[in-house]
Amino acid sequence: MGVLSDDAIKFLTEKFNEADTDKSGSIDHSELEAALAKIAEKEGFEKPTKQEIDDRIAAIDTSGDGRIDLKEFLEFVAFVKIMMIVGIMFKEVDTDGSGAIDAKELKALITTISESEVGEKLDPPKDEEVAEYLKALDASGDGTIDFKEFAYFMVPMIIK
Repeated sequence: MGVLSDDAIKFLTEKFNEADTDKSGSIDHSELEAALAKIAEKEGFEKPTKQEIDDRIAAIDTSGDGRIDLKEFLEFVAFVKIMMIVGIMFKEVDTDGSGAIDAKELKALITTISESEVGEKLDPPKDEEVAEYLKALDASGDGTIDFKEFAYFMVPMIIK
């Protein structure tokens, strides 16, 4: 899977198997409800509603059969991990906390990525180069890169 370590896959498989109480190889609504209720009780959260459980199944169930199999579960956890990494990176790059990356912040990001690839300090890219990157990444055309645009750019890099 690449994104999840062997230890993480082993741990997640164990947790999946604990939730799959009927040992069918997939988790249905009642099994997910029981697992989430146990977590909620342990952590002091409210139990999820039927709709919340249905929404979770819909988000994870890529086959559309109303059940979550191990592959779907692992892929979902890997996706969440990647999006958490992207979120942390976005927050680090968005130094002014505006919720968007401007040309100055993009210039710093490009410099950091370039230096990490070659392993030495480099001159920052020219403003014209930054403007080209900004134009390429700014799907909305508003002159900045929002989280969705940033994720579209970064996710393939993280997976690689």
